[in-house]
Parts: sequence; C-alpha cells; structure tokens
Amino acid sequence: MYLIVKKSAIAIAIAIAIAVLALIFLFITHRSDSRAYDCTRSTSPNGRYIAEECTLDWNRGDNPKYVGRVFDAASGKLIARQIFRTPVPEIMWGDSYLLFQRGGDGEGLVNLPPSRYERINAAYWQLTQW
Repeated sequence: MYLIVKKSAIAIAIAIAIAVLALIFLFITHRSDSRAYDCTRSTSPNGRYIAEECTLDWNRGDNPKYVGRVFDAASGKLIARQIFRTPVPEIMWGDSYLLFQRGGDGEGLVNLPPSRYERINAAYWQLTQW
C-alpha cells in the first residue's frame, strides 16, 4: 500500500514539474506583436480574407523577421498567424493558399481556409496579447 501511494506522489510531482516547465517555456518564448511596424495589407482575390505582413525585427536587413496575419474579411477576426524570416517580403495569393514571401523554404505559407491548428494558434495569440 505504501509503495502505491509513493508511486502516485512521484507521478503527481513529475506531472506538476512538466506543467511548470511548459508554462515557463511558453512565457519565455512568447513575444508580443505590439512592436510590429511597417505593415502591408492585401485582400484576397475572392474577397474572403485580408492578409497583413508586418516587420518585427529588421536585423540590419539581414534576413529580417516578420509576422504574417490572416483575417476573415467579413468579421475581421484573426484566423491565422505566422512568424517567418525573409529578405524579400511579399503577399502572394494563390487559389488555395497565401504566401508571405518570395522564394524561401515554404515558411510563411498558409493554406486557405486555414487549418484548425492555425486557427487555434491565432486564438492563442489573441488571448495572450500584452
């Protein structure tokens, strides 16, 4: 009996430690978009989406860091958000995707409509703005 209680206490302690470490990681890696500047907006050819691309960190022009956001045009709700680096930012609309850069390695690609993960990620960032 004592062994079972001891194992349960160890399992609970490990779970708490993992949760605390996850929260610390999220807190440290979370960066606000409030410092974004030099934003460019574009409406999709079908009028359903609005894309916004903003500079986060110019980095002396050497592969600057950008945030790309996709909004539902009817409601104005943020439905996708991505951070990417590119020397050549450009909003390009395709039939079923949006690309926030020319060239590169596929970073900044958003499928339309956005996936459930992209929508949850966008909702997370809206909830945690500071």
